[in-house]
Amino acid sequence: MDLQQSHNELSEPLIQDDTTTTTAQAAADAPAKPAQSRPAESYHGKASPLSTGMLFTNPKGIVDSIPDPSKPCLLFSDWCPVGECAYISLLEKEWQHYTANGGYENTFVLRKDRKLFTTVQVCEALAKHGDPGSRLLKKLKGIKGGNYKSVPNSPVLVHDGNIIIELCLNDVKSLGGNGLLGLLLPGHIDEAIGDKNSLRPGDAIGLYNMNLFIRRHSNLPNLVNELIICQSHSQRVKISTDLLALLKTIDADLQKFEGPYLCGDQFTLADICIFPFMERIVLVLSNYRGFFIPPSLTHLVSWYETVLARPSIRIATADRDEVSINTYCYEQVGRKQYLLEVYECQIRGEVGMFKELNDRAGQIGVNVYREALEEDDSDRRVCEVKACHKLQQCVIS
Repeated sequence: MDLQQSHNELSEPLIQDDTTTTTAQAAADAPAKPAQSRPAESYHGKASPLSTGMLFTNPKGIVDSIPDPSKPCLLFSDWCPVGECAYISLLEKEWQHYTANGGYENTFVLRKDRKLFTTVQVCEALAKHGDPGSRLLKKLKGIKGGNYKSVPNSPVLVHDGNIIIELCLNDVKSLGGNGLLGLLLPGHIDEAIGDKNSLRPGDAIGLYNMNLFIRRHSNLPNLVNELIICQSHSQRVKISTDLLALLKTIDADLQKFEGPYLCGDQFTLADICIFPFMERIVLVLSNYRGFFIPPSLTHLVSWYETVLARPSIRIATADRDEVSINTYCYEQVGRKQYLLEVYECQIRGEVGMFKELNDRAGQIGVNVYREALEEDDSDRRVCEVKACHKLQQCVIS
């Protein structure tokens, strides 16, 4: 049989009786049943039952488990700008939840027993000294071949058992390689927790504008980080010039829809993703690098003051509470002095020294790096005094 003959035979209609035809037609006309699909799982997988406390009938108080497996839990460091983005997003959802239910509309106080989420603070510098948050990060992935497979860095959100992580690029946590810093977690929070999409404009054009602003301002985290860590004066001048140009762009964008926020009257993810870095300009770069937001950028200055007054921001930028004081290897309590203390090792280009000292002798509430600097300063002063004394003796003799 040649191929042409085979083709002709296959093309001939099949002979069916009336019953078969009727049955086939009925099946074709019947409405299609929806495909049964199982719930999606995070790319990073599920949190181990041990870390969520689900192995126990009463998980509260269990060491190294999230506080309440029925609520989303954010594992983060309270000084980290990317963790701050996620924390602000959760606080916004919590505030909206309370105001929608008739409470806390005219106050800047949110109850500590939050309804929508829990938090675990992580001090990665004390990971070798039993930091509970670091231990929990390690246990999230469970045991692989006899060893815990660690989740690399905070911030991490555990939601419905799923592990959701911000990606990290060149020491600046960002959304992949496209420069959209810290939006994986806030985007998920806005979509899945509390009032859906309340941190995004409700119309297509408004959403486009928000995404456009996020793209236009996406280099802000990198410039702020570079200016903090750069040890070359000439290079810092160039970075400062680029950063100032970007601030002027943001100031111009704030005029577009007559504020007070980037998208007009609505506070969105576009505002959230730049605020922590504006805070570090105001509190850290102004002190260490002499870089300020120029008063002439009136729209940006007004935006910063308006955002700073929001309940979520006031909580996220408040002075350290008891949990923070009992978690980190830092001593300062006030927000500004705390951030200055945190970034000091980066400003001096001594992150490796900071890590080495804490790996060796770190402890809660003690800045061993600062103590080492003070000892160096003391030794230097002693040497200077001795040298001066010897010089005086030589002159006298």
